Amino acid sequence: MMRTLRLLPGLVLTALLLAGCATPQAVAEHGAAAAVAAERPFFVQPERMAAKRVIAATAPVYLVFIGDSITQNFEKQSAIAAENYKPVWDRFYGGRHALNLGYGMDTTGAARWRFSEGELDGLAPKLAVVLIGTNDTNLGRSAEATAAGVEAVVGDIRARLPKAKTLLIGILPSGRSAAKSKADREVNARLAMRYAQSDAVTYFDAGSVFLKGGKLDTSLYVAEAEGALHPDARGQAALAAAIEPFIAKALGDRARNGP
Repeated sequence: MMRTLRLLPGLVLTALLLAGCATPQAVAEHGAAAAVAAERPFFVQPERMAAKRVIAATAPVYLVFIGDSITQNFEKQSAIAAENYKPVWDRFYGGRHALNLGYGMDTTGAARWRFSEGELDGLAPKLAVVLIGTNDTNLGRSAEATAAGVEAVVGDIRARLPKAKTLLIGILPSGRSAAKSKADREVNARLAMRYAQSDAVTYFDAGSVFLKGGKLDTSLYVAEAEGALHPDARGQAALAAAIEPFIAKALGDRARNGP
């Protein structure tokens, strides 16, 4: 089931404008976002959504992560070392009032659907970290459509969390197909240009973390028959270390150690 958010964004912005907390930049970004469709997620995970709302309602949230399975994996515990990500999360984000809103298989449209269902309601973080879009291109969506979807997600965040800064991470390199890799590079180029002059949104391309000699370093990924897509625990730690300076600055915190 698919539905657009043509009415809801207007209502959200009206409320924000009346409250005097929506900036002109957020209004412009959200206006562009309204043209991009939301879509019901492949896997809604209602229990996870409910649990996250309880956390948001009962504890302060200074740092929120929004994304797909790569983000959700941060919470995964496993006897298999390569897939035991939780220690990485604890090392970098433990005690920082961080909330993980990653959902496996989510596209940009699915993230927007979650926002429309109240996923960000009641939050007032200092920083939103966004890593989304790889499932869009993995489904064969064009670079143009995927970049527009990412921009829509950022627009929603800016409108709903107007006081938060946003760290937008480019789509990570993968080994799924040459066509996907080409589309991902184009998406990242579009996003880098789009937010080059933004004060509220910082774009960061973490791709170099996963390359060795100019080629994909598959040793930092979970072994998958379809080709590398998900960083393993070591790769996730390398990603966390790469974005740590941005997070420490936003939180006014001391940077934590890398892998």
